[in-house]
Order: sequence, then C-alpha cells, then structure tokens
Amino acid sequence: MKPRKARNPMLVFRFMFKSKLLVLLLILCFLDALFTDIGLQLALIQEANPFIRHLYEWHIIAYYLVKLIFPLALMLIYPYIRQKLWVQPCLTLTVIVYAAVNVYHFVWLSYGLTYVAGSA
Repeated sequence: MKPRKARNPMLVFRFMFKSKLLVLLLILCFLDALFTDIGLQLALIQEANPFIRHLYEWHIIAYYLVKLIFPLALMLIYPYIRQKLWVQPCLTLTVIVYAAVNVYHFVWLSYGLTYVAGSA
C-alpha cells in the first residue's frame, strides 16, 4: 500500500475560497450575526437560543466566533468532502436558508429602525 501524500496547508487554504457558495455562506453567517447583534443592541429583538444568548452576554467576540466557526470549519474540510454526492445539494440548501434568514433580519431591522425613528 502506497503511503498517502500530505496536502499542503496553503493549498487547502486557497481552495477554501475557490467555492463561491462557501464564501457566500461565510458572508451570510457573518451578516446573520451582525444583524442579530444590531437588533439586540437596539433592543428590537431577543436572542431565543439560550446558549447563544449566554455567549453574547458573556463576550461579544465569543458570540461572533461561535457564529462563524461552523462555516469556517466547513471551508476547511470542504476540499476533502466535495466529491461526495450529498455535499453540493446540502451546501446549496444551507445558503438558501441563510439567505432567507438574512432577508427576514433585514425586514425586521428596517421595520424596527423605522418604528424607532418615527417614535422619536
């Protein structure tokens, strides 16, 4: 049996950003975290997830790290799993769901800011 050749970490890092869907997912996850942060800061919403709420109240950097760790982890393993048949449909579905979540955030944030500005 031939020994497996180790992959160059820089090649893996460069490949992480070749997938437009993965980059889009990372951006959408960041926007989700940012919109939630803005909504919480302005008291327009409350965080429903108790774990995320605890993180947010504990430290804002921990909140953002946890919100971004999963898309970053997926970006790291993607070069190794991209050939599997289920990966691309699941990635596409995840991007669609996060896009819908961000549209929802944008709507309530726009409504909330309009309401706050109108009552001032």
